[in-house]
Amino acid sequence: MRSRRFKRKKGPVRSKKVKHDGIQFASGLEKHMYIALKKAKIKAQYEGQTYELVPSFNFDKEAYERQSNGKGEFRNRGNKKNT
Repeated sequence: MRSRRFKRKKGPVRSKKVKHDGIQFASGLEKHMYIALKKAKIKAQYEGQTYELVPSFNFDKEAYERQSNGKGEFRNRGNKKNT
C-alpha cells in the first residue's frame, strides 16, 4: 500500500486582483459573486463607502515589545507611524 503525502498550507492566501465592468475586485470569488447578484437582479454596490475608524498618528515615545514567539529580548518600536 502506498503512503500518501499531504500538502501543507504554505502561508497566507494571495488572491489575484480582477477587473470586471470597470470595477477592481480583490479576488475572483468577489467578481463571481458580483456577477451572480447581477444575474439574479439584486442591486449590490461593491465597496461603495470607506470609513476611517482611527486616524493615523505618529507615536513619538518609546515602546518595547517582545518578539512574536515569546523568546529573546525586547525590541524598541518607538518613533513609528501607526496607520
